[in-house]
Amino acid sequence: MQTYTTLSQNVHTHQDANGVAVLDGIDYSGNAKGNPLLRPTLSNNADLTAEYYFGRSSSLTLAVFNKQLKDIIIGQTTSVSLNDSTGAPHAFLITAPVNGAKGRASGLELGYQQYFDRLPAWLDGLGVSANYTYIDSRMSIYAPLNRAWCTPKGELASALAANVGGCDTDGRVLNPGNVPMTGMSKNALNLAVLYDRGPLSARLAYSWRSKYLQAFNAYGATGGDGVDQNPNSGTTGQTASVNYALPVWGGAYGQLDMGVHYKVTDDLSVSFEARNLTDALYKQYVQQGIGFKEKGAFYTGRSYTLQAHYSF
Repeated sequence: MQTYTTLSQNVHTHQDANGVAVLDGIDYSGNAKGNPLLRPTLSNNADLTAEYYFGRSSSLTLAVFNKQLKDIIIGQTTSVSLNDSTGAPHAFLITAPVNGAKGRASGLELGYQQYFDRLPAWLDGLGVSANYTYIDSRMSIYAPLNRAWCTPKGELASALAANVGGCDTDGRVLNPGNVPMTGMSKNALNLAVLYDRGPLSARLAYSWRSKYLQAFNAYGATGGDGVDQNPNSGTTGQTASVNYALPVWGGAYGQLDMGVHYKVTDDLSVSFEARNLTDALYKQYVQQGIGFKEKGAFYTGRSYTLQAHYSF
């Protein structure tokens, strides 16, 4: 594994009433990539599934699960003193990946699939499929974070708060307790209409997921020019007194896809796929104390694929 660290110096200024630049402060920070001492994240899982089959390829399923994870990788900040070219020391706050948290993910999944038998002959092979998943997840660091503010700026505990809870532009910790695990939506739904008859197979499927946490201290939702409102920090009301890190969330999103597959001969088959027929727009949000604010929108448009497969 290759490891390297990038160091940066950030100078914060503002203009006074006369248009003169005023120095607010200088930050020294670093970001370490890779850590050969990292351990794999491990999970102890408990699953229980019940299935009921009826008719031709028709079923009802219920699954409940609980996953206990340890050694989740988070960013941890340490202070390292380095000298510049003149020999003057500077304290760099360097963030590196470590095994620093545990987590839990529990929930249930409901599934239903049925092919209809009492339809006209030309509709023989028509069916539907649906499944719903609910996940309640939580992540907590090994050393509890018992603070409501991520100021004064420059403290290691303040940097840790930004990495695992998020820090607002006024210095407040946005998620002081347990937070959801990244990448997991609380609700997800899939619906599909199926058709399978002879050489023809077709699917029209809609998938949807609720909002989910993507990352802390990432994706450009960071800065050092926040104004501290912590009454006990010693920097209350000062410009550039907060290193904020807004949690980034993926917005709720759903799209409709279609696929058709036809077996021409035993050796030749053709298929057609269309993705995002509803032309859905994916949005990304940042979390603040006042609520969620849109950070960006991503337009992928519709896409179509035509393929032919031949076996020799």
